[in-house]
Amino acid sequence: MPNWPVAKLMDSVIGIDVHAVTPIPGIPVHPYFGPIYLWWTPAFPKVNVLVNSMPAVGVGAMGYFFHVPQGVPVMPPNTPSYWKRYLTNIPMALGLMALTILANIAIAAIAALIPKPPAAERFLKDVTGIDTSSKASMWETVKGSFAAFTKWQTWVKLLIPPIPYPGAQGSSAVGSPNVTVNGGPLGFCAPLMGTSCSDIPIVPNAVVLGFSNVLVGVSFADMARGLAVNAAQGAVSAGVGRGVKALGKRGAG
Repeated sequence: MPNWPVAKLMDSVIGIDVHAVTPIPGIPVHPYFGPIYLWWTPAFPKVNVLVNSMPAVGVGAMGYFFHVPQGVPVMPPNTPSYWKRYLTNIPMALGLMALTILANIAIAAIAALIPKPPAAERFLKDVTGIDTSSKASMWETVKGSFAAFTKWQTWVKLLIPPIPYPGAQGSSAVGSPNVTVNGGPLGFCAPLMGTSCSDIPIVPNAVVLGFSNVLVGVSFADMARGLAVNAAQGAVSAGVGRGVKALGKRGAG
């Protein structure tokens, strides 16, 4: 089993983003490079796990930085103003969060009725976040999913205004399957273990880069499984988002 450096505060995310806003017409690619310095564990801003005197980070730890500029971006026609987009995105993000949770509950409930091997059961649990082993455990995980709306961190993330180009964000996307930090999977430095703000959300597109003498063992099989879970979660979110946009267009029409 290979050992990987544990990710920590101020390690870097290096990614290749694809966006509809193209700096060069016909080439919608935005290289991204930036440090991790926010939301390092589910207990943020608490610091109680250190790696080489820096806070250890888990999945979801992120930072805002910049795309590598490639000229003046070409905005799509009829683009709303910055603040109009910001105010519209807040209720949309809230709705998408709630609908994604409901979609995961529906997927888990339907899958619970289908006989499947234990490996598939674990995969569905990781993707949906819903434990269907019993009615009691399912109810507890459903309550835990909606509990995100009671946390101040959720609302701060929702209310932070989007950063205009060339600003962007990057984060740790895949963590250790058996080592946690404050209740979340411990992040580590390896290719494709991070993501930056690409319009293609279903595949991690970034490297988490850092150096430390604290290592965590993660097999290539577990890394592939983490990528598959991340891709499936992204596909569910993307599907819900497209459905909401389609309904919005019909309502506007």
